[in-house]
Amino acid sequence: MPKCIIDGREVTFTPGQNLIEVARSAGIEIPYFCYHPGLSVVAQCRMCAIEIEKMPKLQTACSTPAAEGMVVKTQSDRVKKNQKSVMEFLLINHPLDCPICDKSGECDLQDFSFDYGDPHMRYTEERRTYLDLDMGPVIKKSMNRCIHCTRCIRFGDEIAGIHEMVAVQRGNDTEITTIDGLPLMTEYAGNYSDICPTGSLTLRDFRFKKRAWFLKKTPTVCEGCSRGCNMEVQQENNMIYRCVARTNLDVNKHWICDEGRFNYQYAHDADRVVEPALQTKSGLTLSDWTQAIRKAKETVLGKKVVALVGSDLTQEEAGLLISFLPENFQGISIFHYGTPGVHSVKDDGHADKILKMKSKTANLNGLEKLGLKGFESLPPGTQAVLVFRGGRAVVPELRNVQVVGVGVFNKPQAEKFEAVLPGASFVEKEGTIINFEGREQKFKRAILPVGQSKMLSEVLMMWANRT
Repeated sequence: MPKCIIDGREVTFTPGQNLIEVARSAGIEIPYFCYHPGLSVVAQCRMCAIEIEKMPKLQTACSTPAAEGMVVKTQSDRVKKNQKSVMEFLLINHPLDCPICDKSGECDLQDFSFDYGDPHMRYTEERRTYLDLDMGPVIKKSMNRCIHCTRCIRFGDEIAGIHEMVAVQRGNDTEITTIDGLPLMTEYAGNYSDICPTGSLTLRDFRFKKRAWFLKKTPTVCEGCSRGCNMEVQQENNMIYRCVARTNLDVNKHWICDEGRFNYQYAHDADRVVEPALQTKSGLTLSDWTQAIRKAKETVLGKKVVALVGSDLTQEEAGLLISFLPENFQGISIFHYGTPGVHSVKDDGHADKILKMKSKTANLNGLEKLGLKGFESLPPGTQAVLVFRGGRAVVPELRNVQVVGVGVFNKPQAEKFEAVLPGASFVEKEGTIINFEGREQKFKRAILPVGQSKMLSEVLMMWANRT
C-alpha cells in the first residue's frame, strides 16, 4: 500500500483517501467543520488547512488526496496560526449561550475553540441576530449559532433528495433557511441535527431535556423496518431521551429516518400496558401475574388455538416459541405477522430511495428462516388466539375468537383481549435479528423493562409453572 508521512509518522493509505481520513487512521486529529464523510467536499470552512512539503500555500486536508511520499505537517506554526484565525472569524458572531445550548458537551465549535482557538478576541462590533422561522415538528433552528458549514444544504440535496435548505443573502447577512420559509418536508429531518457541528439545528423532542454528558449510550439496532439501521440509544435513570444514527457503511451509512429515530417513544407511552391485566365486567383491569396467567390459561383451555408471532420478535424469542408452543398446545398452528400487505420476504422491498423498507418490523427475514409462514386468515374452527408482539407488529383484526396478548401492547390494542401479559420492547432486551439482506445484527438492552414487563422467557416459565 502507498505511504505518506504525517507529522513525522509513516502512514499507509488507500488511493483516493483524503488527508483527514488518512490522518484519522493514524490517530492524528485534523479539525474541520464543513467536511462530512457522507457528503460532498466543499472545503469552505478552511479549518482543516495543513502544510504540505513543496507546496507554497496551505492546503485543505478534506479536498487533498494523499499521495505516495507526501510529507504533511498538521502542527506547524503556519497551521496553528491559520486555525486560530479561522476560529476567531467563526466566533465573531457566535452567541455565548453554551449554558443553554443542547449541543453543549458534544459541539465541534466548542471543542475546537478550546483546542485550537485563541483566548483573546479582537472583535468589538455588535453581533448579528436573526428571528428564526418555524422549521416544522422535528428541528428547532437557531440561526445565531450558525457557522455556514452548509452540511445541511448538502444533506438535503445529496441524501434526502429534497432541495429545501438554501443560503440567502451574502457576507455577514448570509442566512441558512428553507425555501420560502416552509417547514422541512423530508422524513429524515433528524439527521440535520446530527450533522450540524453547532447548536444551530437541534431536535425539538430533545430540547432542554438533558445534558449530553449525563446520557448513557448503548449501541443497538433500529426495529423500525427490515433494514435494521444501526443506532445509539441514549438514556439516564432508565428513561430514554433520544436515539441517534450510528455509522455502518454496509447498512445505513451515517443516517436514520425520523420514524426509526423516534420509535423508542412507545416504550415510555402512558398508554402502554406495563402491568398484567385481565378482562372483567368493567373492561380490561390491572391485576397481578398469577391471576393474569390463570385467566390466560382458562381462555385457551381445551380450545383450538392459533399463535401469531410478531416479526418484531428476536430469533431467540421466536425459536423459544417454536419449541414451547407445540409442547403445551396440542395441534396449535403458528404464523408470523407484522406489516399489512407484507406476508413474506417476497412482498418486502424499498419504500423509498434512501433507507426505508416496506416491512415495518426488523425480523421478517429471520422468522421465515425459522420456517414460519405469514398469517393471512385464521384456520376454520379457531376458538382462541395467542398474540406475541415486540412493539412494532400490527395486530390483524381478529373476530369471533378470544385473544390473549403476550408482549408490548397499548390500551386501545388490548381493550378486547381476555388477558395481557406485558413483555419487553427492543430497548429493554437483547437478541438477534436478520435484516432483508440476511445480515445478522443484535439488539442491546439500553434500559430495564418498564413497570412489571418481563422477558418472553420469563413469561413462558411462569406459564409452565403456575397454576
